[in-house]
Amino acid sequence: MAKKDQHDEQLKKGLDALVAAGIATDLPTAEIVPQLRAVIGKSADMDLGAAFLLGKIASPESLDLLREMETSSSGKDLKKEIKRAFFKLSQKGLALAAGTPGDRKPAPLFERTLEIEAYMSAVDGGGGRLIWIARPQANRGLQVMQAMLHDRDGLLRVGGGHMKRKELRAMADDIRRQYGASMISIPWEFADQLIYEGYEKAKAREQNGLENFHEIRSFIGRGKPQPVTHPIYRMLADDPREGSWRERSRRLLDEPELRYWVLTDDWVRDYWSQLQEAQASPLVLNQLQKEERLAAIVRDAVKTLCTGENGKSFKRRMEDTALYFFETNRADLAKLSLAVALQVGEGDPGPLDISFLTGLVQKSFAYFVAQQKAQADEAQSSLILRP
Repeated sequence: MAKKDQHDEQLKKGLDALVAAGIATDLPTAEIVPQLRAVIGKSADMDLGAAFLLGKIASPESLDLLREMETSSSGKDLKKEIKRAFFKLSQKGLALAAGTPGDRKPAPLFERTLEIEAYMSAVDGGGGRLIWIARPQANRGLQVMQAMLHDRDGLLRVGGGHMKRKELRAMADDIRRQYGASMISIPWEFADQLIYEGYEKAKAREQNGLENFHEIRSFIGRGKPQPVTHPIYRMLADDPREGSWRERSRRLLDEPELRYWVLTDDWVRDYWSQLQEAQASPLVLNQLQKEERLAAIVRDAVKTLCTGENGKSFKRRMEDTALYFFETNRADLAKLSLAVALQVGEGDPGPLDISFLTGLVQKSFAYFVAQQKAQADEAQSSLILRP
């Protein structure tokens, strides 16, 4: 087993052990830090899981416990996980002062950054993702903004209000039970940028129902947010396009979160029409010629997916998916997703096949076949006269 796979397996065991110990690992908060402190030292797996969770909790208590673990730990893998946790906390507005591990103290904090939290779902089959931004309110629970964003159309829905943290956690549990996906923690500035960009895109196409957007967002800010770099480029700094990534990228389609991904845009339907015409062509073609013709249509569709606005939207989709995989302890899949995103961002898939993109286009064509068959069956059944 590869070293990275061993680390991922150990981390999964650690998180499972923490759940078995009664510790909530979804949307972790400062409330579980004492529980984590109580189990540290019981096993290497649990220590690794605890360090991973502490990196998601933007609080001084989390920093303190990580410093203690850094001072007392000797395992190489644990030290690396602690280092990653410190980096994640720095993205949430927490930082360590310079000095030896035992002498480090929290650096001055931006109060606003410390208080605000943000979460994002996996990208669904149609290109949508759910984003929450929450800010604690004195004696009033959380002020929450919920937004549904789409790759192409931008902000579809937005709402806001007050709720208790346990209500937000219950919503996350419902999403996991119904859709098999978690809400991951992301930097709130990045979440705000995504939502604002989505609002501008939706406004440009004159979508209704967003008239109170600025009022809902006012607890974060009123002006246009400053641009920020996608967090995945801090987590995976090196270009992952090496080795057989094009061939291995097909693995992404096997993941539960991508199981229902299909491309249903109008331009895809145009290629589907070409595919139908090729299959119904009166020209006498041998099997090899027919397969080459169909493969050429798929390649052209993949190229269109990578160009213009299609490419920009799909690049962001794959960046968000890479972030989701990274935060759900699937770094190998995160690298494959980012590799696809970077290649799509160049506006061309390149001369060699990217098995993930080819598979996605073929899967989308299969969806149209099934849809067409269902419509034909329905039309046929409507012609049957029943006494």
